[in-house]
Amino acid sequence: MTLILSDDWAELEALNARHRDGWFPLLPRPADAPAFWIGAADADGEIVATHGVVLLDCAGTSIGERISDLSAFHAHVAAPGGEWAFCASGAALETSGAVAWIVAGWNRPDWRGCGLFHLLGATARLVAMDRWSPRWVVGLVDPETVPVWSRRCAGRALLEPRPAVLYHQDGVGRLPLHFMRWSREAVILDLKDTASASASVRT
Repeated sequence: MTLILSDDWAELEALNARHRDGWFPLLPRPADAPAFWIGAADADGEIVATHGVVLLDCAGTSIGERISDLSAFHAHVAAPGGEWAFCASGAALETSGAVAWIVAGWNRPDWRGCGLFHLLGATARLVAMDRWSPRWVVGLVDPETVPVWSRRCAGRALLEPRPAVLYHQDGVGRLPLHFMRWSREAVILDLKDTASASASVRT
């Protein structure tokens, strides 16, 4: 297994399109927002798992407000007709400053249950901290994947128990979503825990 780091978002979109039968369409992102994605490649060079991260400037506002006015998804252009969002998440409405938004978490079906999902998630948070030092790392979680994020592997994430975000995505439909976030301190503490656990295994 080889991990790759890429800034080519179009490549991630193409990968998503090729695996649409087992992968939700990507959430849109502002075209001018910095972003990267991490992929896991098998022995044949095929990408079998991904995590993407988008940096959003929420100074003077919040990620909750940017979700509600759709600027978290679209930059300087009108959203497609019929697209709308509603955010009643208290945590999202309090989350401001530099925000790294985790998107595009996916494992190919034959690679699920192998631990790749949380490995890539932790790696994505590490790279985001190194590149941008955001105040927060956040995500929107589909109800079907809440059990995955509720495990210890998610570390010190706050995962709201109810889907307090409702997003009607063009061409997809209405998506009820749970808000999740890590503070910068939580990400750093999680990384220290991982390093300590690895050191214990080696000794």
